[in-house]
Amino acid sequence: MSEAQTKTDLGETVLFQGAALKLDCGAALEDVEIAFRTYGQLNADKTNAILICHALTMDQHAASENPLSGKPGWWIDLIGAGKIIDTDTYFVICSNVIGGCAGSTGPQSQKPDGSGPYGTDFPVLTIADMVRAQGLLIDHLGIDSLFCVLGGSMGGMQALEWAASHPERVFSAVPIAASTRHSSQNIAFHEVGRQAILADPHFQGGRYYEGDERPR
Repeated sequence: MSEAQTKTDLGETVLFQGAALKLDCGAALEDVEIAFRTYGQLNADKTNAILICHALTMDQHAASENPLSGKPGWWIDLIGAGKIIDTDTYFVICSNVIGGCAGSTGPQSQKPDGSGPYGTDFPVLTIADMVRAQGLLIDHLGIDSLFCVLGGSMGGMQALEWAASHPERVFSAVPIAASTRHSSQNIAFHEVGRQAILADPHFQGGRYYEGDERPR
């Protein structure tokens, strides 16, 4: 497997090539790109790393301005020098989940065969798949064990997955506003949201990347 790290307008990205990331649905991603931001400094023995996992509609810009929207980081009140997650003490990592839309491999990425963006051909993902991809990034950064993994909502689910599936790599976990599974009511609410997206005339069956219109 080859790894190439670069800096972009979205922060930093690392591209993993040559080793497929196997997904729970049975498919595999041959090349995986992960966009991420870091805050603070990693100590000499690499024991002060905290992984922040974002919610469904967030991104890797947890404590810095989003370069595309100009909005402040979504946890900027919590992360920074002298704050609750003190970057004078901890090395903070936040990555865009795979399947996201802020630089990591997702539906907007090009298919390996060069036939265009994945769109709705992108494989179905699970929280465990997102965590496996984060594991590639943590390995790339040379970190064996994380001091803490924390996040809210979908980020909290990732924190739970880290603790459940990789306990040897996590000293502590802080899942916030999350559960191990969705209730029937929660699933129903999300189905309403999905149907709203599908009903947008500009969704175009998920192939709107190929045209000029975008769903609203």
